Amino acid sequence: MPACRFLATMGPQELAGLVADSSFFGKTILLVLLVLSVMSWAVFIDKSRTLARLRAGHQAFWAQCEQWLDGRCDRAELAAWCAGRPELPLCGLLREADGLTQAPAIRRAAERVTYLEIEGLERYVILLSTSVAISPFLGLLGTVWGIMTSFWDMSEMHSANLTVVAPGIAEALITTVAGLAVAIPAVVFYNSTVRKIDLVANELDRLRTILEEQAGEGGAAGRDRVRRPALHERESI
Repeated sequence: MPACRFLATMGPQELAGLVADSSFFGKTILLVLLVLSVMSWAVFIDKSRTLARLRAGHQAFWAQCEQWLDGRCDRAELAAWCAGRPELPLCGLLREADGLTQAPAIRRAAERVTYLEIEGLERYVILLSTSVAISPFLGLLGTVWGIMTSFWDMSEMHSANLTVVAPGIAEALITTVAGLAVAIPAVVFYNSTVRKIDLVANELDRLRTILEEQAGEGGAAGRDRVRRPALHERESI
């Protein structure tokens, strides 16, 4: 019950008061944590939108690819469909491998496209990993500083009264909470984003396998045996 009453009294004004009463060092840590939090949310939202568009586009691509493999359309029609969607990594790989008939050449082309596409998708993801790594330590630094400030005040005032130590303890706790509030969402964002990027890489590898097998099987004669590798039921971005 006391804890519930405490949480009920902690409104925006009280939190703002705790921040205002913090030392310059504590405010600096809170400002850095705020910047990290804003960057984490911005990167996550941007990557989520990008990967959602890729998911929809790749689903449409695989539907077209199945028609090509089943003989319901030819490679030129699939290439024409991809030409209108240059933003899709799978379309980029198909266009890069267009005209190649040897498996080693297809593999090299696929490696080039995969490297460039994954490098582009991973851009700014390092900001998420940075937030995950340093936010708890910044919160811990603020905690140590606040406790050290409390001991310093006790030595200056020659008293261990609550009014003497409370400001330093409050500063220590607010930075700890802020550090965790930044790190916990950031680690969720990072794991989710990296997993989805890995799935895009897997799809590029599956398409490379199809193109290599199609070239090795002798084109249309081998299409009955060349199929899109099966997806795991949970393997979708």
